[in-house]
Amino acid sequence: MVTLGARDVPGLRRFYRALGWAELPGGDDGRVGFLLAGVLLVLRPAAGTDGAAGGAMLTCTVTGPRQVDSACVAAVAAGATVLAEPADHPEGGRSACVADPEGNRWEIAWAPLARWRTEGGQAPPAAPAAPAPAEPHRAGAELLHDHGASDEVVAAQLVAAGGNGPGWAVETLLCAARTARREGRPEQAVDFLRRALAEPLPPARRGGVLTELGSLEVTLGPADRALGVRHLAESVRLEQSDVSVFKAANALGTALAARGQTSVALEVMEELAERFTGHPELAWAVQVAAALIASHDGHSWLETVDRLRRLAATTPARPAPAVRVLLAEFDSTSGRLSAAEAAAVAREVTVEPLDPFSRTYVLASAATLAQWADELALADRLVTEGLTGHRGPLVDPGYQSLLSVHAESLVMRGRYRELLEACHGWGVLVGPPARPAPSGVGNAHLVAQAVIALTETGRAAEARRLADSVVVDGSHGSWEWNEFLYARGLLSLAEGDPAGALDDLSECGRGQSARQVTSPVVTPWRSAAADCQLLLGRPAAAVALATEELAAARHWGTPRCVGRALRALGTATGGRAGLATVEQAVALLRTAGTDPELIAALAAHGRLLVAAGHLTAARGALREAARHAERIGAGRWCAVVAALLAAAGARRATASQTGAHALTGSERRICALAAQGHSNPEIAALLHLALRTVETHLTNSFRKLGVRRRTELAGRLAAEPAVPDR
Repeated sequence: MVTLGARDVPGLRRFYRALGWAELPGGDDGRVGFLLAGVLLVLRPAAGTDGAAGGAMLTCTVTGPRQVDSACVAAVAAGATVLAEPADHPEGGRSACVADPEGNRWEIAWAPLARWRTEGGQAPPAAPAAPAPAEPHRAGAELLHDHGASDEVVAAQLVAAGGNGPGWAVETLLCAARTARREGRPEQAVDFLRRALAEPLPPARRGGVLTELGSLEVTLGPADRALGVRHLAESVRLEQSDVSVFKAANALGTALAARGQTSVALEVMEELAERFTGHPELAWAVQVAAALIASHDGHSWLETVDRLRRLAATTPARPAPAVRVLLAEFDSTSGRLSAAEAAAVAREVTVEPLDPFSRTYVLASAATLAQWADELALADRLVTEGLTGHRGPLVDPGYQSLLSVHAESLVMRGRYRELLEACHGWGVLVGPPARPAPSGVGNAHLVAQAVIALTETGRAAEARRLADSVVVDGSHGSWEWNEFLYARGLLSLAEGDPAGALDDLSECGRGQSARQVTSPVVTPWRSAAADCQLLLGRPAAAVALATEELAAARHWGTPRCVGRALRALGTATGGRAGLATVEQAVALLRTAGTDPELIAALAAHGRLLVAAGHLTAARGALREAARHAERIGAGRWCAVVAALLAAAGARRATASQTGAHALTGSERRICALAAQGHSNPEIAALLHLALRTVETHLTNSFRKLGVRRRTELAGRLAAEPAVPDR
């Protein structure tokens, strides 16, 4: 038992709850206990603990070096302060040191021979500790279970006891594992699932546990990843239902492809397809799953698409929705379809009945088409439907594709803060400062979107650390890797390194060409590369790249794609012709509803107007760009536009005049009522104001918030909470 005297027991109690530690029943803010698998931590007011508060060094031992890092990350996320980063010791072992909100120091330590560091120096080597007797833990588990303790508290005792447990042990362990996984503690979930395998299980139940366990293990470190692949392979071999085998094989194939073993992964899926020859829905689902797995390798991807085309052509019945929408994805990226045609396919396949096996794939691909076609409301609906209905492993390629669509949609609209929060929830980032999570599904596309968001919000140093942390691990040739190269290129360009940016963007272009991706709907690398060429003093090369991109963008036909390419071409061309081209881009992008591209076009317009000597017009364009940049929190563009405004002779702004914080008290009240659906006359009557006053306030508020319709008010006010009046 460890007793801590606390100056603020309720606050410290909240801290340890936030760590996920289980509180014993009967506690209160005067005395509370936490049972930690063999240690009882008691919090009491400092006055009654004989000086127990402050200055204590406590040690939390963990079962391996990897757990030192994950425990440290969890503590920081809950509010702890790092005193010593995780580090290996020459004599063996690994440790870190953190302080809770009241300064109590915790050493998180692992050592193969229990050699723990002490405050005064290194303790002499100790003999290995004898294993704790199993019986007390088994008895403790039964006692806690009978007294209504949480599944996780009981499961921790079952793990310590080992062997077989009571009849309720399996359900308790599985429930605890799902809670740990849902709350972002995959390593603890793995411990519970491994313990569940020690219980007697029928083959079908064992297969389900192995699939769940393997799907988590492949997201962790190299040793766990290898074990996860073996567990998934064992699950596929067990006698289970077709659906269960499909889920296990799908997860296995995805894990193998992520390790660079795409050919082996496809062999797994081919064997599965043979098993399902008499089950058409499952057979088609396997083919589509194989196609998504094949996307990790450019050559395999093209072969798989070609095979799907032949199957679709030779099958008497109409191809399944999953096949039609996947082929539409390929045709969109290769320039065979327009945005209108792609959106029509997305709507068509999602109104048809979907079989449960390929449902996630269809929704993910349809959402992708809708997003590319700037049908963002449709894309959002399909993503939400797919994520809420998904019941398979987290490594499922369809599920990961849904996350990717959602992430890219947020970046398209400049909702960077929302994207970064989502990345923390998905296990891609921890922090702040933003850094890669020690575990999590290795989706390079999600990391790419996080790099873009950090770059655009002015956090380039964090973006660079995140980009440098990415490990290739077999992802070369995948569409995710090409997206990552594009994001890293944008980061280098923002850092003032056009040569380094051009290297990444050109490599992205080569990778996309190898996959027959010519459309700028995926990675508009040519526009960014044109900016690099111009900065490097090669305007002819810049014009050639932008011209090529504009031709492909016009075939696709969305204002966002065409406007972006026009901006790049006008900037590269310069002079009167370039100015006219950029003006077209601005007019087009004002209709697109995607602020980042409009900000870039307005900045380019202002720069060209300054060069032409039209300073008043330049200041107008740049101030509009500044308003949009401030509203979405695009810190990088705020700095760029401020410098351009200074060059145009604008006075330095004393305070931001955009966003919810710029609204006056009266404007906020009027906007709140308008967002609730009240008409202008109703608002005037409710607030005892003249109708003209209400109209004037709303006009000013619309300008400050950057909205065009009353229906946009609620979302904008919720996204940007106002600063209270002083």
